[in-house]
This record gives sequence, structure tokens and C-alpha cells, in this order.
Amino acid sequence: MRIVHFAPFAPNACGLYEAARDMVIADFLAGHEVHLVDTGITYGDAYTPGSPGKEDIRGGSFITTSDPAIVNLADIIIAHSGVSDNWLSPCQAPIIWVLHGRPAACFRPEQFKRGHSYTLMANLAQWPRVKKMLSFWPSHTIYWEPIIPKEKLVCLSAPPIDNKRFSPEGPIYDYGEFKGKWNVLLCDSWREDIDIYEVVHGAIEAGKSIEGIKFHFCSVELPLGPWELIFKRMRDLGILGEVSGRMINMEERYRASDIILTPHRIAVRTIGEAITIGKPVVAGRGCGFTPYTANSDEPHDVVHAICNLIEDLDRNKQSVINNVFETAKSFSLERYSKQMNRVYSQII
Repeated sequence: MRIVHFAPFAPNACGLYEAARDMVIADFLAGHEVHLVDTGITYGDAYTPGSPGKEDIRGGSFITTSDPAIVNLADIIIAHSGVSDNWLSPCQAPIIWVLHGRPAACFRPEQFKRGHSYTLMANLAQWPRVKKMLSFWPSHTIYWEPIIPKEKLVCLSAPPIDNKRFSPEGPIYDYGEFKGKWNVLLCDSWREDIDIYEVVHGAIEAGKSIEGIKFHFCSVELPLGPWELIFKRMRDLGILGEVSGRMINMEERYRASDIILTPHRIAVRTIGEAITIGKPVVAGRGCGFTPYTANSDEPHDVVHAICNLIEDLDRNKQSVINNVFETAKSFSLERYSKQMNRVYSQII
């Protein structure tokens, strides 16, 4: 089967691309002919067109962006973001539209007159060519149902994660002077509907009682604004580790960390990547991929979850890691392919 994915080509800079990349790899390993067409990058009001011939060789995989004309030979199109009508109109291949965004993240901006993502998803769901709209988060289904016909809404159990790139073996980042006895990494992108602001206050409280703990931040955005006040407090307490923006080779930072701390309860990339690499996660209450959860907006609840995990790591680290690797099977490329191939069969 010839499958053409449309996504912005943005290694190390866009979670949507990273998710599309791993879906491309899974399709290839499942025996399909797979192509990735670069739809270009939009940042603010600026748009940079995509182009063929770009390469991503991370993790030993080799992905090269294709000429958009390949869509004329497609059996199935998978759209991860907006696709030019000029590319889609010459062919009649069925479309699977991937719901990468959280429903609230689509609804809220439009509610306050910024964008129209929610209405767009509702309109796309009515297109005859769009056969399925695909989500990876069961808890989102009830929020999509009012605007997506039941027969078109598909939800898989978890997103695929490339376990060759996110492997426990490989280079380990050196936190250097910022390294602590316990190294906790916060690396989620900052979003309007959910970010790390509240969970960081749990980190601050935990830092007051856990000796040697350091909290490291990736995906920090500039200017810091009020975040500088929070980082100053952490610096004064001696618990602030390294602070950086978006970084390449995130797998090296996961390996260098003891714990990943996130406010999310769905299997976002940071949770899936960390678990696949073998690192335990403290996540939002309701997350089914870790036993260490807390209400992210209740700091003392976050402290309790962090302390429980550290106690377990102190008591039997290998047991904790074994449980993490057992959970990592949920994100395997093979498991994803088995579920996705059934979707392809329904469409074809």
C-alpha cells in the first residue's frame, strides 16, 4: 500500500512532526511504501514553504521529504496539518486526518477570536474524502463526538514511539555543575490550555524537603517574563538545574534524568518518549501510563507523588525500571501498526 503523509518537516522543533515521523517509520516497518510531504512551517504570520529532499536520519532511520506530486499515486493520504488544495485536488485517494491537538486547545482560541481550528475540524469531518479522523487519546473521544460522526472517529490506544531512537542505550547528557543527586526534567511545551506553571509549585515544595534534588527545564520560551521570578526562587533554594530552550537529542537528556515531571495525563510525546527510554514519570492525575500521579494544581499532591517515586527508586530501582519498560510496550511501533492496519483495511 502506498501511504502519503503530509506534515511540516521540523525535527527537534515540533511535536506534531515528531509524531508524524514515528507514524511514517511504523508504516515503513509494516511493509508499506511510505512518503512524507513537507507542508511548510507557519510561525506567527510568517510561512516558510516546504520542499522535497530534506532528510531526517535520527535514530538510524532515514526519512526524505517527497515531491507533492507523489500524492497522485497514493492509496491513502494521512494529513497531520493543513494541506494545499492544489496538492489534494488532482487525486481521489481517501484521507485520514490526525487529531494531534487537544480539543480544548482547538476550542479555546477560537472562542476568544484567535484562529478557527475547532470549526475547521468540524468541517473536515463532513468531507466525503475524509474517511477517518484519528486520535490517540481515549479521554478526548467524548469531546470530539459533538462535531465528528461516530463512524469516522477512530481512537487508538497510544501513539507510536520510535524505540531505536528512544532507547536506554546511547549517549547521556551531562548536566555538569547543575547535576543533583536526583535530577528531575520538565520538558513540555508551554501551552495556553496546559503548561508547567502549577506543577512547578509542587516542585518547589518538594525541593524544600528532598536533599540533593534538582529540577531541569527544556522548551523554555524567551523572554522569561514572570518565569524569571519563579526561577529566582528555585535558584535561591538551590534546586534549580539547567534551564534551556528547545534542544536537539532529547533522548540524551531523558537518559541523564531520574524522573520526568509533567502536568499532562494523556500520553503526550514527553511521556511516551521518557517511558520508552525507561524513565519513570510523575504525571497528572488520571494518567494510565504511570502509577505516580498527582493533581498538578495541588502542590502538596505533587510533592507526595515525587516522594513516593524517589522512595521506590531508593528501595528497588530495578523494579521501577522493569515496570516502566512493561508500560513502554503500549507505545511500540508494532502495536501501533497492527491497530492502524485495521483502519487502512476498513478504508480500502
